[in-house]
Amino acid sequence: MSYLVLARKWRPQNFEQLIGQQHVTTTLRNAIKSKRIAHAYLFSGARGVGKTSAARVLAKALNCAEGPTETPCNKCPSCVEITGSRSIDVLEIDGASNRGIDEIRDLRENVKYTPTQGKYKIYIIDEVHMLTKEAFNALLKTLEEPPAHAIFIFATTEIHKVPITILSRCQRFDFRKVEVSVVVDYVKRMLEGEEVQATDDCLYLVAQKSEGSMRDAISLLDQLISYGGQKLTAEDARQVLGLVDEALFFKTVDMIRSRDQAGLLELVEQVSSGGYDLQEFALGLLGHFRKLMVIAAGQPGIALSDVPADARDRYLKQAGGIQGRDLLRMVRVLVETETTMKRSNQSRLVLEAACLRLSDLDETVKIEELINGLGGDSGPESNPRPAQNSGRDEVKPTGLKSAAVAPPSVRQPPAAVYAAPPVREEAKASPAVLNGDFESLWKDLVSSIKNRNMLLGTCLEAARPVGISDGRLAVIYGVNSKFFTDSLENKTNQTMLDEETFRLWGQKLKLSCQVSQEPGPAAGGQPARASLKDETERRKNQAMGSAKIKGFLDQVEGEVL
Repeated sequence: MSYLVLARKWRPQNFEQLIGQQHVTTTLRNAIKSKRIAHAYLFSGARGVGKTSAARVLAKALNCAEGPTETPCNKCPSCVEITGSRSIDVLEIDGASNRGIDEIRDLRENVKYTPTQGKYKIYIIDEVHMLTKEAFNALLKTLEEPPAHAIFIFATTEIHKVPITILSRCQRFDFRKVEVSVVVDYVKRMLEGEEVQATDDCLYLVAQKSEGSMRDAISLLDQLISYGGQKLTAEDARQVLGLVDEALFFKTVDMIRSRDQAGLLELVEQVSSGGYDLQEFALGLLGHFRKLMVIAAGQPGIALSDVPADARDRYLKQAGGIQGRDLLRMVRVLVETETTMKRSNQSRLVLEAACLRLSDLDETVKIEELINGLGGDSGPESNPRPAQNSGRDEVKPTGLKSAAVAPPSVRQPPAAVYAAPPVREEAKASPAVLNGDFESLWKDLVSSIKNRNMLLGTCLEAARPVGISDGRLAVIYGVNSKFFTDSLENKTNQTMLDEETFRLWGQKLKLSCQVSQEPGPAAGGQPARASLKDETERRKNQAMGSAKIKGFLDQVEGEVL
């Protein structure tokens, strides 16, 4: 007898042997047990996850001599014929080569004939998404009202190409990719039956390479056995599958951190001369950094789910020495590199440049830490508008000794955070109060409004107050200030101004906005900050007002962005 490949030899013959698809097998078994058998099923999912195998097992369960049963015997003539693809009651059709309307018309003519041996006539159509639009339309009526003895089972890897009219007539089951640990456990038991020994590292490499496909994993093992015989090692897997040793990724990260540019170039040469695909190396390095990034974010369980237990400590140790925000920057560089390598004829040059670029990155430093390190002096306005900045500023060194200050994200606090203070009915303030230090009174009003509504306070701050007359507070704006005036004249905002002026000054005042004909900034002498760009410029000038920060940036040849 000719050799039977492992993928066929170990093909699932019952529901228990369908690995990693318990949500599907449980539903199908319960449906058979309760005699709630549908006339059409649609199995979707990635390649090699058990869709066609599940269709065959379901066919055996329905046509078994002891059935319908959730545990087909695999001994009766019907089960044996279905296993050998010889059953005349179970027809397997390749949707890719039988995709036309003529083939579907033949199916419609034959479906009315009763089964010869089993209880059902079952049609399994693989890669059903390959059928033409006309073929799908010809199938609709039969699929909606098939004969009582007919059951359709469709399988597809591209569910989005199946018309909704077909989907609505089927029970849909989505098959999942098999987890790495599940693949390893299964193939380990399978190799015991084949009297083959394999190290855990070898099996993990095979499982990772299979990308969740059980069939691919078994096929790769078949190839490995032909290479390494009855004892398989991780080195065998790397040689046969063209995989880069994980130790090289750890070494690359260490060289990046130590700024060993000569060593990085030598490592790229080692990978290239070893016959490895440089793009595969870049992808592997990106996957390595992904693990470190997820560990740094506090999810080591997710990051190391596909890593052997004895290698996890090494990942944890390396991730512990790098800040999460630095890992994010490195991942961004590698994503750009991998994309560029796909469309470039100079893959090695792109990879070398990326390695040198990564080694040139300095650690990011929060601007708060920088200012504290300089003695806390942040310029003439050491702590302006504390309620305004809800973002986080960082110094992002981009070169060997360069720094950049990222602008803050200006966000308006939720209204629920700042509740309006109670308005007390009290006597109006005397004219002396309003005619006193009006500049201080104005600043108090702006600050109070900001605590309740940051956007409104910012608009108010950009104005120049003129004075109070006949219950109105007059302010002046420069030209091109429609954004500010519209915001301040809003009814809701006017009500808020009434409440604050009464609380602070004992008198409800309506705001009267006037527009000056002078071009440029607002009449109040402050730049109109209607955009993030203006806010960024203000904060840049604020930072550069500090002699210590300016001196530091001169030393490191940095700039404020």
